[in-house]
Amino acid sequence: MSTDSVFAGSIPELYDTLVVPMMFLDYAEDVAAEVASAAPHDVLETAAGTGAVTRSLHRLLPSARITATDLSPGMLDRAATVLPSSDLVRWIPADAQDLPFDDASFDAVMCQFGVMFFPDRPGAYAQVRRVLRPGGRHVMAVWGRIEDNEASLAVAEALTVLFVDDPPQFLRRTPFGYTDVTVIRTELEDAGFTDVSIRTVTHHSRPTSARDIAVAHCQGTPLAHILAERHVDTARTTAELTRLLEARWGTQPYVGRLSAHVVTAVAA
Repeated sequence: MSTDSVFAGSIPELYDTLVVPMMFLDYAEDVAAEVASAAPHDVLETAAGTGAVTRSLHRLLPSARITATDLSPGMLDRAATVLPSSDLVRWIPADAQDLPFDDASFDAVMCQFGVMFFPDRPGAYAQVRRVLRPGGRHVMAVWGRIEDNEASLAVAEALTVLFVDDPPQFLRRTPFGYTDVTVIRTELEDAGFTDVSIRTVTHHSRPTSARDIAVAHCQGTPLAHILAERHVDTARTTAELTRLLEARWGTQPYVGRLSAHVVTAVAA
């Protein structure tokens, strides 16, 4: 497994307490509303993380049965502390590229900011198509260009200052590395989806201090593992990154533009 996809150790807690509130909540509402609009009964979520979309959909559509999966048991453990398993919500560790469910088991599949981490996206789309009933919908969100996501762009640019010779490319390579809507549409259609709709949605991050932005990116994402592999002092890097961000924005909480693609596709 690539380090880019490892959400373990202290990452789930920091991800849930810093990354999700800063960047994910508005998009969780967008994805959940899109799924709920078709009133599905059985919903699968891949790459559920700590459950932001799961909670949103459960609130909007309390009668739906939601099976929320993620490759990381630690992320699901964190999710279950907020929304425990029940007859309507279950948390199951599973690989989105090899789903342990029967064909045509679900009315809808949703995925927020997870598909960028899949090494085999076409394979993952094929799995989604397999487990969907004909006419079922796949709804997902993927980040737009990093240039349109201001806080993450500032972090990436600051890392080029801190690591002049070899700056970590995780942000550009993975979370912001799957932005071409033509590629997204083609891969979904090749997997057996029709009526692919892609809309670009802009929000703004919640007011967040420079230090929390630095901690969120350096310690609440797989960037933490990449820094550890380089034998870098993560706390020191976080402090230096905070200093650079404060020099750029000042010490007041920062609000930056966010951009993502919300995608809906229908199983043929």
